[in-house]
Amino acid sequence: MARIEAKTIEIRAGAATIRVAEPADAAATVGLRVAMAQQSEFLSAEPGEVRTNVAESAEFLNRKLNSAVDLYILAEVKGRTVGIASLDGSAQARFGHGATLGLGVGRDVWRQGLGRALVCTLLDWADARGLVRIALEVVETNSGAIRLYESLGFEHEGRLRCRRKHGAAYLDNHLMARIRRPGDE
Repeated sequence: MARIEAKTIEIRAGAATIRVAEPADAAATVGLRVAMAQQSEFLSAEPGEVRTNVAESAEFLNRKLNSAVDLYILAEVKGRTVGIASLDGSAQARFGHGATLGLGVGRDVWRQGLGRALVCTLLDWADARGLVRIALEVVETNSGAIRLYESLGFEHEGRLRCRRKHGAAYLDNHLMARIRRPGDE
């Protein structure tokens, strides 16, 4: 089971609690994903493309909660979900040493350290399990996220050209990964 100890950090918006997302959080996570899609072009889904079925989201969160290779966490401020982050791993032997990271933070708490805290929580969990490779994609225009990932040891591995389309513009995604082999400091 994917578990972490809940923790609280201070950000400008107030005390933020970071904990594992549970099926009861389905409506709140759906609401945040819809809001983030409306607030930012950095996410992959357009506002009308976000899945809003709460029952399906609850089942998804239940699968993540019971997974040995995945972790899905959220951050709450004053009882409101303001951030979500995940690691999606693999049960296949050839890929079980790695996971793919996803992160989303509501615009009203950008640049307050919440994204860093969520990613660090995921990385701590990954390191405790001996994961070697944590990979992600980030759109080229999300310079704040790119700087965050670089500061946490992620390196650029490549670029997916014209991966996204925003209006009439085609944008690239950076492929980034943090590698931590056994014995690395």
